[in-house]
Amino acid sequence: MSKRSLVTNTPLKTPNRRLVPSIGARPRKPSSPGAESASTKLHIEKGLTAMFRYTAEILPYHDMPLEDAVRDLAEIGFTEVNLWSSASPLAHHVNPGDDPGKIRDVLDKYGMKPGGLTVYGKNQDEILERVQFAADLGIDTVIFDCEANYSDFVGSFLPPIVEAGAKAGVRIAVENHLTVPFSADFESGGNEDKRWDEGVDTFAQIKRLVRDIDDPYLGVCLAPPHMWVMQETISEVIAFLTERKRLYYYYIWDVDRAYRHGLDGLNFGPGEKQLPSPDGTLDHRYLLTELKRAGYEGAASLKCHGTHGWSMEKIGREIRRSDAYIRDAYEALKK
Repeated sequence: MSKRSLVTNTPLKTPNRRLVPSIGARPRKPSSPGAESASTKLHIEKGLTAMFRYTAEILPYHDMPLEDAVRDLAEIGFTEVNLWSSASPLAHHVNPGDDPGKIRDVLDKYGMKPGGLTVYGKNQDEILERVQFAADLGIDTVIFDCEANYSDFVGSFLPPIVEAGAKAGVRIAVENHLTVPFSADFESGGNEDKRWDEGVDTFAQIKRLVRDIDDPYLGVCLAPPHMWVMQETISEVIAFLTERKRLYYYYIWDVDRAYRHGLDGLNFGPGEKQLPSPDGTLDHRYLLTELKRAGYEGAASLKCHGTHGWSMEKIGREIRRSDAYIRDAYEALKK
C-alpha cells in the first residue's frame, strides 16, 4: 500500500471546525456559593464512580465464522463486541451489502451488543460506506487509523468522513498508529524504511489532531502498544483525551517485550504475547485504574493480532486466559 493510497481527490476542507454557543442563548445565572460547592462535589463523586465498559474485539477470530466467534465470546462472559470490516488479512466478518437485520439476529441470539466497527486498510469511499453501515447496525463508533501523510489526512481525507459521521450519528475514532504502512504481510514486520512523514503516532500528534479537527464527532481510539513503541506515557494520554472528551475507544492490548525498535514495524509478537497477562509488558491493572480515575465511560476492548492459523480451541483458550486477568481487575474496580 502506498503512502497516499487512501487519499482521494476530495476538495480541501478547512479542518478547524469549532462549536460556538448560540447567539440567542440566555446567559447563565450565577449560582450561590453553596450550590456551586454541591455541584462540584456531585461532579467529583460522579467521576470517582464512573466506569468504562469491558468489551472484546472479534479480531482474534478473524478466520472463524461470525456466529462461532460471537458464541464463544458470549460463553466467556462478554456482552459487547467490536465488529470488523477491514482489509484482508484483517478481520472482515461484516461488510456493506450484508443484511444488518441478520447480523443483529446473530448478536441478539447470544445477548451481544455491537460496540464499534473497525475499518482498517480502506479508502475514503469505502470508509464512508461503512459509516452508514455502522449506523444501520446501531453502532455509534467507527475506528480506523491514519495511513497517509498527516497534512493529507486532516486536509482532505478525514473531514468528509467526520461530516458523514455527524449526519449519521456515528463518531469517528482515529487510532494512534505507527507510520509504518499496512501490508498483507504486516505481521512479518519490516517496512520501517517506508514510513511516511507524519501521522498520528505520538502524544504530540494526538494533541495536534484533536486541535486541528475540533469536532464532537472526531476523537481517538487509544492503542497502548503503539504508544509503548513510541515511548509515550499511556496514562498521560488517557488523562488528556478524557479531559477533552475525545477518548472514544480504548484497546486492552499488549506487545511482546522482545519487540525490536526500528526493525519489527507492526509485528507486535505472537498472539499469546499481545494478549494481556500478569507477566506481560504493560501493567493493565494500572492502566484500567487510570481509565476509571479519569472518568472514562466508553468501551475498553480486549484485543490482539497474531492469531492467524489458530484453531478455535486455541483462540478460546488464550482469550480465556487473558480474560481471567483483565476481568479480575475490572471487577475489583467496580467495588
